[in-house]
Amino acid sequence: MTSRYLLIKHLSLGFGVLLKRENADIGRIYFAETRQVKSVILSHPYLSVADNLTLSKFVSLGLYEGLFEEQSKENAQEYLDNHIKDMHVSENECYGSIVGKHEYSFRITIDSNAFINLSCTCPYNGLCKHLYAIFVSMHKLINPKAGDEKQVSASSTNEFKDALERFLYVRSAENISLVSKLSYQLVNEQKIQLFIETLLPFYQRGQYKARVISDILAPLYFSNKNKEAFNKIKESASDGLVTMLNEAENYYQNTLFKEYERKAGDTKKANLYHILLTPDCNALAALLKHAEDNYSEERLASQVMVEYLKYQDLTIEDIITLKNCYLFQMNHRYYVNDLLNSPLKNRLSGYLLFFDELPLDENKIKQIPLNYFLKVAPYSNDKSHYIQIAYSNFDQLKEEDMDSFVELLVGICLQHEYVDERTIRLTIELSKKVPHSSFINELVENNIRRPKKSKAY
Repeated sequence: MTSRYLLIKHLSLGFGVLLKRENADIGRIYFAETRQVKSVILSHPYLSVADNLTLSKFVSLGLYEGLFEEQSKENAQEYLDNHIKDMHVSENECYGSIVGKHEYSFRITIDSNAFINLSCTCPYNGLCKHLYAIFVSMHKLINPKAGDEKQVSASSTNEFKDALERFLYVRSAENISLVSKLSYQLVNEQKIQLFIETLLPFYQRGQYKARVISDILAPLYFSNKNKEAFNKIKESASDGLVTMLNEAENYYQNTLFKEYERKAGDTKKANLYHILLTPDCNALAALLKHAEDNYSEERLASQVMVEYLKYQDLTIEDIITLKNCYLFQMNHRYYVNDLLNSPLKNRLSGYLLFFDELPLDENKIKQIPLNYFLKVAPYSNDKSHYIQIAYSNFDQLKEEDMDSFVELLVGICLQHEYVDERTIRLTIELSKKVPHSSFINELVENNIRRPKKSKAY
């Protein structure tokens, strides 16, 4: 049986494999980074064919996990030891034979058209247990340490322990940074179990109990995902863990959540945790506006802003909301380097958020839809950046984008003494598409050699 799947790349979600077309324009895609299946519009500008994805990278990313049913994965376990013979692996091909009750041949390839082709001579109608066993064996071959669960757990434990020691022993301020980082890291029940086991010795030392409960564990109950995992762990946990989790839950229910429901001040701890763990960009914007006239609250609001930006994938609406906040306009540029070394660096929202502070990267520009730039252009400090983008992508301009484009041209004319040749050409082309073309032509003709106005747009 031979199966064939298209490999794709999404600008924000990373590499994926197309599992099924639900209709002509929507497909079910399994993404490696989030380990989730999502329905995506196949004509979306973020989506492209992954023509640079090799077989070894496909396996390292774990993309094969999305192809197989759970039953096939379970049945494959008996084939993992000493059942595969003559397995040959290269950059884009793997072939050989596997022996159970019978001997079957298999072949896995990635072709130049970005399709992964899988075949096994067994009679199973679909992706069989033999192919899954092959992928698991390849994964161990490519990543020898991946199968060593003890080593991975030890590494994670040390990471949690280092963070706890740093924040509990050294810092006395509210642990906003630790809470936001933990919320990002605790992605599943196994990680949460590991974290609370690492936390228990700190809890059992009485002098640290209050700080551990109030500043670290209890706030995570704001996340429904974490709350459910904590409750599951309690069912089979030791007495010490149960006691710690019960105290954390009581503190959350009787103090933090009640404070949040009362809305007792924008900078109260409960509201800050809500912003980071829910998450809520509008609440963040309200916090920034509230803290504009108070220096001590301004520092705290900036800290919450930075932690929020590190771990949340912002929408265009979120970016516009934040760029309207005075504190964001004044302070965010100081954190550009820190933020772009966080998970934010892999997201499109990070590039759009800091566009004015970054050097132009033409390769990145080509991947970003023009209409997204037009939405954030009015909030840019240097609108001339956007002319290069608009000039290269003018054919993509849609009717609903015209008003934003006109606004962009007006802003450029008001910001600069001279209008360059590309701006003039764009205006001429735009005059053919927009009903008020006489206004646009007049705008450029009057501004080609006009002294720069003192008032900024």
